[in-house]
Amino acid sequence: MFPWQPDRQGFIPCYMISGPLVTPFVSQERDRNQLRYEARLRAGIARHPRPDGLPVPRAGENSRLGLPWRFYGGPDCAFVNLSDFYSTMKRVEFDAAAVILAEREQTVRAVLWSYAAMDVALNGEWVGGIDAPVYKPIRRACLELRLKPGANLLYLCGETLGVRDTRSVFGLQLPDHPRELRITLPDRQLAESAAGALRFLEGAELTRKGLRFPEAAPAGTAWAPVSVEADWEKSRARPEWREIGGRKELSLPEGLAYLQLRTPMGNEFLTKMFERTEQIQPALVRPVPGEEDNRKLIYRRIAAVENMTRGEEFGFPVVNILARQALGQPGPRDDQLLEEMLTLIDRRVDCADFLVCGLLRYLKNYPVSAALQVRIRDTLIHWRYWMDMDGFDGMCYWSENHSLMFYTAAMLAGEMFPEEWFPLAGRFGKELRDWGREKLTEWLDDVETWGFEEFLSTVYMCVTFAALVNVVDYAEPPMSRRAAGVTDRLLRMLALHTFKGGIIAPQGRVYRGILYPFSAGAMALMNAADPAQPWDLGEGWLAFQATSGYRFPPDLKQLMADTASLTYVTGNARIVLEKHEDWCLTSVQIPREPFARWQNETEREDADPSGHAFVKSYNERFHGTTCFQPGGFGYQQHLWTAALDGEAAVFINHPGSAEEGGDMRPGYWHGNGVFPALKQEGSLLGLIYEIPEEHPLHYIHLYCPECRFEEIRREGNWLLLRKGQGYIGLWSSVPMEPWQGMNTNCEQRMWGSEIAAVCLCAGREAGSLDAFAETARQLDPRFDPRTKTLRAGGLELTWKQGNDRTQYL
Repeated sequence: MFPWQPDRQGFIPCYMISGPLVTPFVSQERDRNQLRYEARLRAGIARHPRPDGLPVPRAGENSRLGLPWRFYGGPDCAFVNLSDFYSTMKRVEFDAAAVILAEREQTVRAVLWSYAAMDVALNGEWVGGIDAPVYKPIRRACLELRLKPGANLLYLCGETLGVRDTRSVFGLQLPDHPRELRITLPDRQLAESAAGALRFLEGAELTRKGLRFPEAAPAGTAWAPVSVEADWEKSRARPEWREIGGRKELSLPEGLAYLQLRTPMGNEFLTKMFERTEQIQPALVRPVPGEEDNRKLIYRRIAAVENMTRGEEFGFPVVNILARQALGQPGPRDDQLLEEMLTLIDRRVDCADFLVCGLLRYLKNYPVSAALQVRIRDTLIHWRYWMDMDGFDGMCYWSENHSLMFYTAAMLAGEMFPEEWFPLAGRFGKELRDWGREKLTEWLDDVETWGFEEFLSTVYMCVTFAALVNVVDYAEPPMSRRAAGVTDRLLRMLALHTFKGGIIAPQGRVYRGILYPFSAGAMALMNAADPAQPWDLGEGWLAFQATSGYRFPPDLKQLMADTASLTYVTGNARIVLEKHEDWCLTSVQIPREPFARWQNETEREDADPSGHAFVKSYNERFHGTTCFQPGGFGYQQHLWTAALDGEAAVFINHPGSAEEGGDMRPGYWHGNGVFPALKQEGSLLGLIYEIPEEHPLHYIHLYCPECRFEEIRREGNWLLLRKGQGYIGLWSSVPMEPWQGMNTNCEQRMWGSEIAAVCLCAGREAGSLDAFAETARQLDPRFDPRTKTLRAGGLELTWKQGNDRTQYL
């Protein structure tokens, strides 16, 4: 409907935006405490431009930022999300504008949500904002909007510090808006054009064979296939648009998983991404190769990628160069790529520690020219090996995988140049070596005692694996043996959670790849142990093993095949795993009882910021806790999954982002905005979400890719699924409402602030879907919102607010 109404929660759904304007940011301030340092820089970056008195935005014109105005919006755009990843520090600024149409003079309550500093003007007068940016959680400000009859111009200015993953996000909510309020744009012609384009794109239906349109596609409408490229150069290729104006349907080729559809909107285009879930299949090699042949295949795949992509700005070629050297097939541009890589290390872009560790492995195995040797020496002795050393950058030092990389790099680089002076470190090489060895010892002590914080992460366990292999190969024998033991533990945990061709696991940190367990990055490791498993590049980290003496534990293949019924602890998390012949259900327990957590040291005045215990505490503050408590703010943690194989997997989460695009942490499918109470007892799991006023999104959703199951049935509040001889039943205390997003027939939304859900699994003993449905009904799940208690069969769970201040930053 146009003009638009606020959405179901009262959010303004459409804006004109300008930006982001991204400019370099440098500070002369220094602080050994990097998180405190970044928080202070973030808090002080806002200049608070006054949005009152600025010209009315018009399509084709520039804003005060010198950038053009454009349309942003749609039915799932409660938030304007301009988030990006910045490898070096930047100043980020953006503007937005919308018009509220009112039939009468009135004052309405508004809530402004953002991670950025914001200033808001209504009809040319400043009405409030948010004083300073934060990293997390999202902030809110209550405003009063005094509306006049007719058009009321809203103008918003945002500012934040760009450092690594940066949340340039805001939304304006009218929580108790009168029904007569409508939303349009300052440029009416653009608004009308946008309304037509949105109507067409939202009406486009993804079918098994292609796309079906509600009307003939407007002239100028086009589609383009989208490929997910590992190679940086190929990933930058422009879409090949194919005109389809006038058509009512579009046939798509088998095997095409992603496509874009665009339609004209004034002088620009409005574009929508589609994901064909059924076309995303496991990568299998048949017949199954032997282990040695499979290893060669792995290295050839990595070598075939010239330069592994790290986003739009550059690639990270070190793993590809290592693989080509291991095969005896160096590439014609490898020397140039090494030079470019050294420049990235000199710039200290985020994740440069990955490059340094790969470079050190290269130097341990292969000769370089005299000129390149001089350049490498200069790069390594002038690099910043830790956050309390001299210098300014936005590298992440403190995560579990990064800290290991930095410690290892310091030890090996210092050992390589023992008599050289490392000016940023303020040490000679041999002293830097000793410092790195000491920190590595602390890291190993911690993981051996407490387990992994980034537990079972199908992204970051690959990074940790590569760093540990360097320690195994190049540390002194006692430390090497310890590193080998920790690597064995990492691989055995992943193998234990591998079920029918996918890693089915709760995880300390995830991204959107959680939707596809069979193509998770860590499947590269599982495929290396068992060539019958699906393979993935795993960002190429297995190239480190091509020149390593480390060998996988011999029992990994058996662990993947075996059933399991157990519970164990890693970090502060207790994990339950039920892996059976026909089904798998696994989760973290929230809260964990009984429980004695390791203590976070960042708020202690007498804490030593140079110790690894403090670094680990940093990581909990920034990258999310494993001390799961009901009502706590989430990050990238994945809490539970039920699966009938590596493809037919389901879970529920509370989204941290209102739309699927981008890598917000937490995101739409990966991570959680807030944690539920969660309990698993055998084949039965219960959870309760209580979404507070401090969070803007009051719904949870179920990921259930219907194309992966053979039978689907709805009975009341139950959704029943079968594949092969396995069964999953899902119940919600509120109705499940189908929602069509980027992928079709994969999502069920459950709206509200107090929601309980149940998951039940069974195997061939259930007999049939009819018999399983009867078992589910007999559970008779009930949720009492007064006592916040869920009962289902013998399972009982009560939600009680946890207390965790570590997630405010």
